[in-house]
Amino acid sequence: MSMWPIVSFDVVTAVLTMVKAVDDIEHRNFLISGLGRFTAYSQYKMAKQYLAKITPPSNAWYKDEPINPSEQAHIWLYNVLKNAEHRIDVTNLKISVPAKAALKKVHNNNIHNYIVKDIVESKRAPSIQASFVRQTAKNMEFAQKQRDVKKPQPVAAKNLQQADGDQVTKSAMSVIAAIDDAEQVAYVYKCLAGVPKPLQMRVAKRYIDKYTHIKNTGKAKGETQEQYNERLIIASRKNYDFSDKKTANKKQVITVAEVRKQITANDWLRRTITTLQPRLKILEQIVSNMPLPWHILANADKTKKHGNVLAMQTAEMISDLKKEQPTWDATDIHEKVNEFAGQFSIQLKYAVKGVYLTVPDAEVDLLKAQCHKWWSRKLKTIRSRYLEHLEIATGEVGRDLFNSTDKKGNKKTERRGISAYCSKQAVAEYTTNQERGKRYLESLELVNEQSDVISLMKAVEAGVANPENMRNELMLRIRETEELADEMGYTGGFYNITAPSRFHANSPTWDGSTPKDASLYLNKLYSQARAKLDRLEIPYFGIRVAEPHADGCTHWHMLLWMPARYYDQVNHLLRRYFTREDREVFFQRFKNRKALRARYTKARRIWGLNKSKKVYTRAPVKNYFPSSPRYTAIKMLPAQIGKDGKKTGGAAAYVAKYVSKNIDGFALANEYDAETGEKLTQAVNPVKAWASTWGIRQFQFQKSPSITIWRELRRVREEVQGNEQLEQIRQAADKGDFKTFVALMGGFGIGRDARFKPAYQHTEYGNQYAEFTKTLKGVEDTFGLCTLVTRVHTWSKQAIGTAAAENTAVIGGQDANNVSAADLPWTSGNNRTPYSVGHTDALLLNMIGFTSKEIINVKKDLLAGKRVRNNGHIYLIEDGHLVVLDEAAQQKEHRQHAIDYIANSEAQKHAPTNEQTAAKCKNKLSDFSPAQIKELNQGGNVISGNRVYYMQERELHSFEQLNMQAPKSAIKPTPTEKHFAYARELYDLAHMYAELDGRNTPSNTQFNKHTADIIGDLDLARLVLAGEATSISSNDWWALDLMA
Repeated sequence: MSMWPIVSFDVVTAVLTMVKAVDDIEHRNFLISGLGRFTAYSQYKMAKQYLAKITPPSNAWYKDEPINPSEQAHIWLYNVLKNAEHRIDVTNLKISVPAKAALKKVHNNNIHNYIVKDIVESKRAPSIQASFVRQTAKNMEFAQKQRDVKKPQPVAAKNLQQADGDQVTKSAMSVIAAIDDAEQVAYVYKCLAGVPKPLQMRVAKRYIDKYTHIKNTGKAKGETQEQYNERLIIASRKNYDFSDKKTANKKQVITVAEVRKQITANDWLRRTITTLQPRLKILEQIVSNMPLPWHILANADKTKKHGNVLAMQTAEMISDLKKEQPTWDATDIHEKVNEFAGQFSIQLKYAVKGVYLTVPDAEVDLLKAQCHKWWSRKLKTIRSRYLEHLEIATGEVGRDLFNSTDKKGNKKTERRGISAYCSKQAVAEYTTNQERGKRYLESLELVNEQSDVISLMKAVEAGVANPENMRNELMLRIRETEELADEMGYTGGFYNITAPSRFHANSPTWDGSTPKDASLYLNKLYSQARAKLDRLEIPYFGIRVAEPHADGCTHWHMLLWMPARYYDQVNHLLRRYFTREDREVFFQRFKNRKALRARYTKARRIWGLNKSKKVYTRAPVKNYFPSSPRYTAIKMLPAQIGKDGKKTGGAAAYVAKYVSKNIDGFALANEYDAETGEKLTQAVNPVKAWASTWGIRQFQFQKSPSITIWRELRRVREEVQGNEQLEQIRQAADKGDFKTFVALMGGFGIGRDARFKPAYQHTEYGNQYAEFTKTLKGVEDTFGLCTLVTRVHTWSKQAIGTAAAENTAVIGGQDANNVSAADLPWTSGNNRTPYSVGHTDALLLNMIGFTSKEIINVKKDLLAGKRVRNNGHIYLIEDGHLVVLDEAAQQKEHRQHAIDYIANSEAQKHAPTNEQTAAKCKNKLSDFSPAQIKELNQGGNVISGNRVYYMQERELHSFEQLNMQAPKSAIKPTPTEKHFAYARELYDLAHMYAELDGRNTPSNTQFNKHTADIIGDLDLARLVLAGEATSISSNDWWALDLMA
């Protein structure tokens, strides 16, 4: 590594705030210095892991012996730094600019250095460097993730403990304290000790809910009261037993009512702990990547309010960067703000442009990052997905029904008490959001420029947002697409595609991936398969439906039509792409193909027998192929017309069930769900809740003409004049003839070559973020250069009943829910209280105790540019307004001024020497006369020419003589980002020392003549950063207020 240049990073402010929780000064300094090796993203992640390993403080510890609570975390960090390389600086290396931008996103130093060395040593072409970086980093990160998952996990209950001790948090203990039985409390404590601490409160609450709300178990037929009590007590013993033994030496519970509650609650808790045992490593990864503190993330309102905090921090960051780096433009500031947002798993919209980012796009992102509403929306999505990820990891998502066998061998169906597709919490939040949205729509009405008023709710119900309208449109398109395919002689293929086992939470090889990860994985593979089909010039079209397995993992049902001669080739190509990962399982299935086929044949016979007896049994799946169940292809037969003239079968009928199930469950009252084995009778569709939580697109047509044209032309009732072809398309859309519509548009696969395209009205500054927006207005004829306007009116929202109360609508009324683009964004400068200068009442309200004469004098001082302090506030005039600074604003301003002063001082220290600076000269003493040499040796000065000479440490120095007749202006050095970073770090460290001493601002060093000097906070911080001193010894527990 010595041959490679090394780069170090400044520790970001958010991380410096987090590490203040480390009480040991030496450990804290070691942590800060160690974090300087890594990027901002890694700094935030490692700081969270470090703090999670700190032993929870307890007052009882420090009464007996001085235990350092961060010792274990310090050892962990030492081991991490020992295995982590210093990051190579790529600034001056021969690497392309896109590759350098891609390397910034590689946060693992070891992987980063490996890629850099490979590019430089192998002399890869600049054109492929960026793609090489992205692909190699992805493969190495995936391999690292797989190695972490495959590490041996603890199995025995005695090993089910955390690395930082077998303890339960105080909050979780306060919850389970509601249980009266001491033995039951001990059992729950034992189980919770093996749960990651952020999840202990969650598990404890759910246990109490089940413990206190379970219905009493009824007596069996013919069972006496004594037998019934005895059976409950025996069942309670089994619930206490954490091992596989049938009996356990536990004290019997006397209260039968308590036993009734414990049976199901303990069963749930034991099953939850059993689920968590093999995936403790994954849970640790999920918890360590928590985007926000748990007390914020657990509450939706707190998460929303936290958007205000982040917006204010972003505004302060932008303001500081503008002052510290006046030469930076918006793209430079954008990079820093994007790093800050990346700590919360958020990426700015235009950050994907990388080196091609423009200043206008960067300004749009910066305005968004200063808006609390933007942050709240982002945090809401992150919160819902993270909590759902925890639900999946803890086994709360999966198939509820399962078959079990009693002692006599009889099969029975039982429930686990979990939810399929998505958790009960996600369904509840989805329902709440839907109801809230519905109430919002019902509270508003729309009005246009002609005073026409309609209900907003009715307008929404008339569109495709209505599930019934969406289902009808989809079924129409599928049916007529099938008819068109039959006329063209195409063959249909139905494909069931799912992700590898590492994406399935019910698999022992699950690596912690989310349903969103599985969806992105399938999308990427299909994009590669589509590109291959296009290169081979194979025509095809169809529809893709995305839905979840019972464990939440995404899988696809895809219906494609293609010429019959290409069916086998398309089938082979899709199977090759979707099964190229984790192929070992296919080889094993190929060896067992005969046994799998025999098992399917037997299950098929049983299913046919039960069907003839009208007994529901789940239809067996043809999973005896080697590629099953990851990939299954079914060749569709054409629809048949019966004697009664009805059409049966066909691809449209086959996919209709999946479409209806994923929308509103229409006509599926007597149907069973193949995933869960239950009837499709839910009042709330959990599949819709799943898609909403993870942001997954459920339906997508392939190679179809623009559906926007179809919907816009159905809005037009009058005949289109002057464009015959557009009129024919409009008539087909108006009649609901999708087949004719496709043919007139140019057929499937027309894509960008279509003659008619949606027409948009573009607005340069269309929203409050000054963003370039477009609004749909109609249909454009690219050949005739004319546009059919389908959206003539401009509608605005108003409270329902406004038009009725006023007996008229306000023409061109301002929408109260829209914000003008000219509104000021939230900045640190706006976070003040402005008053008019001439308004004396405002002064009188805040200046109690002043006489009228004193107020007049104060106004004069203010208008003269002075500052006035009164009642803990500072008054000053800025831009013609009175600004009142409270205590928090004063501290913030003091911090900024101190940072500016320190940065300028550091720049002055490191400024290059000039003619007026004293420097070691090249002259010798022999160049002077004996009298001058004597004067120099006695400590005096000698003037020769225009320079002044003097002796310092037996060496001759000189500086330019000051000419008072023609003075030269002093050269003020400009501080760099490095100077400001050092100033921020120095002041924050000094401010922390001041807080430990109970002061709000850092102190200065006091020099005393007859007593010892008292070093100030700033000088102490400067010595600590230079490594010349430590503020508090690690053994000085009295100084830390930890000893009595």
